Amino acid sequence: MAIRVPGLRSRHGRLKSSKRSAVAVLQLTAMVDMFTVMVVFLLQNYATTNQVLPISDKVNLPSAMEVKELKPSNVVVISEEGISFNNEIVATIEDLKSAEDWLLPKLEKPIREVIRLGTEKKNSIGEKIRSAVNEAKTGPKQEEEIDDFLKLTIQADKTVDFLSVKKIMYTVTEAGIQEINFAVLKKPEDSAIN
Repeated sequence: MAIRVPGLRSRHGRLKSSKRSAVAVLQLTAMVDMFTVMVVFLLQNYATTNQVLPISDKVNLPSAMEVKELKPSNVVVISEEGISFNNEIVATIEDLKSAEDWLLPKLEKPIREVIRLGTEKKNSIGEKIRSAVNEAKTGPKQEEEIDDFLKLTIQADKTVDFLSVKKIMYTVTEAGIQEINFAVLKKPEDSAIN
């Protein structure tokens, strides 16, 4: 008997071709997943690094040499048209100037409502879990940070008198705001007095 090479044979005793047909299938699912992750990553980075505080066209902001970047927060706009809180007009300049009391109830009420809603959200179960996970990742916080809903930015027109701004500041601190920032425009470096 003859010695034969091992392998598959046809019914006639001939060796079958052992070559496989190579058909490359392009897997689009993995590539689409990769691009989705990249797009989400880029959108999140863009959203956190380029946060812009919207400035009303009706307000002519004062200039300052030393400035820091403001983060989005609750905004009180004081202009000649009136006082608005988060784009809702709550009082007029006449109401502000004619008020004998330092506290403006029309402004205090919506601020207290925003603080109440922020506190409820902070005390929700989901938020407590999220903060516990973040604390486990980064360790305990060294310094207690002020919550975003307790921060406020004031955009006051240059023409508004200081007493009116002071009444607004008194009202927002009485309502519970813990940090007040003022929106200003940065002076150009070449205009500095030497």
